Amino acid sequence: MKKNILIVEDEEAIIQIIKNRLSSDIYNVDIAINGKIAIEKIENKNYDLITLDIMIPFINGFDVCKVLREKSKQTLVIMLSAMDREEFKIKGYEFGCDDYISKPFSAKELALKIKSLLNRRDEIQNKNRINIQISNFTLDEESKIITVNNEKLLLTPSEHLILSTIILKSNRVFSRAEFAQLIYDNYLGSIDDRGIDSHIYHIRKKIKEFEEKELIKTVRGMGYTIDEN
Repeated sequence: MKKNILIVEDEEAIIQIIKNRLSSDIYNVDIAINGKIAIEKIENKNYDLITLDIMIPFINGFDVCKVLREKSKQTLVIMLSAMDREEFKIKGYEFGCDDYISKPFSAKELALKIKSLLNRRDEIQNKNRINIQISNFTLDEESKIITVNNEKLLLTPSEHLILSTIILKSNRVFSRAEFAQLIYDNYLGSIDDRGIDSHIYHIRKKIKEFEEKELIKTVRGMGYTIDEN
């Protein structure tokens, strides 16, 4: 999937220098020639990385960065500025930029830095991603999706909480009281034993659409667990 990049710059020559170094096969590149346009684009689209000049018309780069950080902590920001004094660099980092490059700069070096930052972010995200497979279930904790035989289960928040808990700790049995407390602790309401049984019934019914085997096992007198056999 192509990465979305926004170039925030009011000098056409610099825009073209940066853009020419970014392969159209890898990046979708948008342009904003002032702070107002930059904020409009940020509010309407998710960007992987932004190159951001400080001295741009209407709204300066520091304030654009502030607006961006209120929306997204994941978007990478490289500030590009002719103001190379330490105080401006410190201010840039305080506003949340990931790197600060002084003008004039090497377009080749910038392109390599963009690639490096994006690759490093992807590595960190993939490393932290929890993707667990138990029996015929796959749990993707980041996207909050559970599949059975590669088919997505359409679960309510309470049903997802119950099933994901069983998958994450497949080696133990959960009582109805434990599930009820878990639902309460996650601000999903107060529920009794019959309510838990009703949730389990509906989860099993949804699983049956894609898998005949009973994957949620009832342990008499104790509660529920995953059948991994």
